[in-house]
Amino acid sequence: MNSSHSSTGNIIPKASSKTNEEYRYKTVNLGLFLQDGGFSKSSAVPGDTIPPFELVTTNGDHLTNSDVFNDKPVLFIFGSLTCPMTTSSTPDLLKTYEEFGDQIDFIMMQVREAHPGELIPQPDTMEQKMENARSLKEFFNIPWTVAADNIDGDLHRALDPKPNSIFLADKNGVILFRSLWAGDDTAVHQAIEAVAAGKTLSKTQSTSGLAPIIEAFTTYDETLKRGGPQAVKDMWRSVFPAAMTAHISTYFTPLSPKKRGYAAVLTLAVVLGAFGYIILT
Repeated sequence: MNSSHSSTGNIIPKASSKTNEEYRYKTVNLGLFLQDGGFSKSSAVPGDTIPPFELVTTNGDHLTNSDVFNDKPVLFIFGSLTCPMTTSSTPDLLKTYEEFGDQIDFIMMQVREAHPGELIPQPDTMEQKMENARSLKEFFNIPWTVAADNIDGDLHRALDPKPNSIFLADKNGVILFRSLWAGDDTAVHQAIEAVAAGKTLSKTQSTSGLAPIIEAFTTYDETLKRGGPQAVKDMWRSVFPAAMTAHISTYFTPLSPKKRGYAAVLTLAVVLGAFGYIILT
């Protein structure tokens, strides 16, 4: 890992990492969306060991590496209540947990709010962050452990500060698989199934972004409104095409939630294509 350790065991990001204030941003901008498009070069990769940490659960328990890594592999899931990708991916993760929860420990990590607003602002204190973690667990009725690292997200930043990525580690804390998006259902399920069966993974990471993002479009409106009016405004101001596509998806309610995103993308493509044809002719 490209990081050093403090005397308390927390991970201190390299000097080149974002400052604490940048990590705990108050408003979303285009740059943040671009950063979420791929893993950074300095991030933890399969074969690395999860660095020392101390997490606080929604029950107030403190978890360290020795508490977490024992006799089972562990799936770390990053998420927040204002993250559309979390809203989209959690239903399938709940099904996966029903299938493999007795063989693999699941831990949802409350990280920084993806789209903070007036109703759910970016936490400035650990108490606020833990309140968000409790709200996350309650809102999605999550049966597994939900926890948070410190207010500056040391473990989140050490692994790679993405809004809804996952890291699957063995019982010794060695990373076996990572996915940029927890909503990459097929890749994530295959990795968990293989690890649960004690098989060697043929694929140790997934960086696919297109399908998970399209399938999450239908959750944008409800999730951003959960954050507050400012979260909605920031989305339209920063990434207008994505905001427009997400809005269009709400008109396809007869379809399943994930298919609405594809319908919206197709609709927007047809409209833009027709508009371009008219302009050029």
